[in-house]
Amino acid sequence: MHKDTKNTLFIIDGSSFLYRAYYGLKPLHSQDGKPIQAVYGFCRMIKKLIDMFNPEQFILVWDSKGKTTRHEIYNQYKATRQAPPSDLFEQKELIIQFADMISLKQLAQSGIEADDLIYSLMHDWTKTPGNNVVVISSDKDMGQMLSDHVQMYDSFKEEMITKTSFEEKMGFPVERIPFYFALLGDTSDNIPGVKGIGKQGATELVGQFSSLEDLYKNLDKVTSKRALTALNEHKAEAFLSEKLFLFQYHTTHLKTDDLLFNKKNWAHAQPLFQKLAFKSLLKDLGTAPQEIRHVASSQEKGYQFITVTTKEQLDTLCILIQEKKLFAYDTECDGLNPLTMELVGISLCVQERESFYIPVGHTSAYKDEQLEKSLVIKKLKPLFEDASIKKIAHHAKFDQHVIATESVEVNGLIFDTMIAAFLVKEEWQRVSLKELSAHYLQEPMLTFDEIVTQKKYKSIAQVSLHEATEYAAADAHQTFKLYPILQKLLQEKSMDRMYYDIELPLIQVLYLMEKHGIHCDAKNLQELDSIVTQKLDDIKKPILDLLGPDFAEINLNSPKQVEDLLFTHLKLPLQKKNSKSGSYSTDNEVLIELAKIHPIPGYIAQYRELFKLKTTYIEALPEYINKKTGNIHTSFSQIRTATGRLSSSEPNLQNIPIEGFGSAIRAAFKPESGHLFLSADYSQIELRVLAHLSKDTNLVNAFLQGYDIHAQSASKIFNVPLQEVTKHQRSIGKRINFSILYGLTPYGLSKDLDISLKDAKLYIDTYFEQYPKVRIWMDKVIEDAKKNGYVTTVHGRRRAVPGIYEKNKNLYELACRIAINTVAQGTAAEIMKIGMLRVEAALKKSGYNAKLLLQIHDELLISVAKEQAEQVRELVKQELESVVRWNIALKVNTALGANWQDTK
Repeated sequence: MHKDTKNTLFIIDGSSFLYRAYYGLKPLHSQDGKPIQAVYGFCRMIKKLIDMFNPEQFILVWDSKGKTTRHEIYNQYKATRQAPPSDLFEQKELIIQFADMISLKQLAQSGIEADDLIYSLMHDWTKTPGNNVVVISSDKDMGQMLSDHVQMYDSFKEEMITKTSFEEKMGFPVERIPFYFALLGDTSDNIPGVKGIGKQGATELVGQFSSLEDLYKNLDKVTSKRALTALNEHKAEAFLSEKLFLFQYHTTHLKTDDLLFNKKNWAHAQPLFQKLAFKSLLKDLGTAPQEIRHVASSQEKGYQFITVTTKEQLDTLCILIQEKKLFAYDTECDGLNPLTMELVGISLCVQERESFYIPVGHTSAYKDEQLEKSLVIKKLKPLFEDASIKKIAHHAKFDQHVIATESVEVNGLIFDTMIAAFLVKEEWQRVSLKELSAHYLQEPMLTFDEIVTQKKYKSIAQVSLHEATEYAAADAHQTFKLYPILQKLLQEKSMDRMYYDIELPLIQVLYLMEKHGIHCDAKNLQELDSIVTQKLDDIKKPILDLLGPDFAEINLNSPKQVEDLLFTHLKLPLQKKNSKSGSYSTDNEVLIELAKIHPIPGYIAQYRELFKLKTTYIEALPEYINKKTGNIHTSFSQIRTATGRLSSSEPNLQNIPIEGFGSAIRAAFKPESGHLFLSADYSQIELRVLAHLSKDTNLVNAFLQGYDIHAQSASKIFNVPLQEVTKHQRSIGKRINFSILYGLTPYGLSKDLDISLKDAKLYIDTYFEQYPKVRIWMDKVIEDAKKNGYVTTVHGRRRAVPGIYEKNKNLYELACRIAINTVAQGTAAEIMKIGMLRVEAALKKSGYNAKLLLQIHDELLISVAKEQAEQVRELVKQELESVVRWNIALKVNTALGANWQDTK
């Protein structure tokens, strides 16, 4: 950094800053539902620059709209660029407002690119002796400006780039950057360069020759035949590209006073920060956000929110519901556990602008003001259980559990706004009712934090009836208002059929699974805990034997202590660094790599894996056993994965390992007396989906012939007869099959299989040679993602893939992997969901004594009476295999066992 910043001009490349702020943060929305993550990220970055450098001359430079002077040179300039996200320019307008508020000078000129304006500012400013420039940008082409008086600052890496450091990294003088890019080109700007010359070739030529002219005068000195051919064939493109990369000077007409900046002006942005609820930025200003938040009351909005406290009011409400045959409802309770919480109140909405709250469980202070719970339940029970009266809810499954505590079941659910919102809001997966109300209705709502937490109440039961009505009645009312909006969006995005046929009816199936739970034997886990504790000591012993008594108290789960042990004491080779802490990583990948040269890292990896199993499951699971039922009641979610897979939490029963001690944990899960567990597991469902979608002949035939698909792939990759495939080759075939679905790179495969990068690349290339239509299908998925901005599963689920437009190679490749995996895994998840619906309906119709208990991705676990086990096995298998009628049949493997472990 220049020693004297008083004479330093700080120039921000606005467009670069904007895009990095936009893509660098998760989607963020204001209270009125507008996207603001780029605004927030931009403001935070500016604040950081001000705090770090205290600039006295500061300017923000923007690209101009439309064509520029470079389009006159080359009409295909930037022709291949995708249109930016529609909300990006809306956010840019807010950023422009922000810059105006803090008196940060902004510059844009019609037909002139920001890069040229930055160059021009630099040129003019450094003409004065002693003046310096810092350009806030990470673009390599900016490097041609670097000098003793000009530096660049990468705000994301927090790295100052000097002429010397840049030249050391690139391997040639900064003056040759246009020469370098003339050869390399730039796909993002559609600058052709010399086709056939890559980064390495360009670097070598730029190091050998002083300029593009020098290169073409001395082509006889070019030793690479390939490069020589390319240079001869693309000479015109080379000189055109160099011209496009050279900066152009334009007069800016700015004076020194125009560039002055005072950091005290930062406070002038307070109104914008308040409007957008940027809490951390307001905190920096000493402004508490709660002081400025105002939520209009129901009266201010022209709504009538009524507290039902008399029998006459309740009777009138019940008559209204019977007439309308439709209502939205929400429940209030004193906790989050479905089996231990108490009902506090119920809110109901039958028509817009009017909503009711029926308090039944508020504290003694309000006891005389509320109706008896038994009376309310007696009146409402027939309405909730009447399927002809349609219900709307937000997170219906949770409310069903609450109502069920009063022996009331809910029939006739026609819409869940939370599930619907999750489907239609492709880029914003925050679907709380409060955020949906702000986004779609432009109506902020009171939050639980405002009426309970901030007032130091233990639960809503302590809140006054008036306040509770304002809060709770709004929940039912806004849910009612959101219903037609979300219903229309489902139709517009062609997801209505999937919603009504799959997601909505699945709520009831998941509710029943959660309600019943699964039995877990705490005694089994206690015995297993003793065994695992001893095993941990056994693993630790050889470590201590090698290290000696000085390390007797070492905590093998402490990254810092293990780092000191491995790299300071044992002096093992340093591995990757933790980007946040700056310390050297001791994660599992590092330990496995170091285990090749020393035994201790291998022991530590074993210890950590087993310790995690002990704390995550063996010790934790007994805490989840319900004292009333003796069962564990996990929670299944339909809105936590972008592919549509179900997830499990409190506790997560989907990630218990199948092998080793994980298998022993599964043995603690047992059916009720007189029952067996039935496991029904889809065989290689995602690969069958891949075969169906790609229609690759070899892949399809492998399934039609009933081959072992992993052995088949190994046979193709290693070019050996199927019957001669070894166990090791099959394991490679299996890993590659799944690496294709999950987008594993050659590097990832090489690490996974402990093979060379060359071999990994060869295996993957050979795979696509043997299954060519798989590659064609993958390319088609990526092409569709680029065209639409999203991908679609077989049954219609959409997932936005904004990263598909990324210039950053790593982010772009990640987006491609997401697109491919979403279609395959998402379709497989839909097949499983339909299968669950079919199995539940078939079991109910058959009258068999059997219940769905768990879904573990591709597997269902069912409790079945012993005497009916074989009949139910056949029924379940038939239902699951009949979900889709494809050329490639679905296959389900079934097993019966006295516990979960025995079904494998």
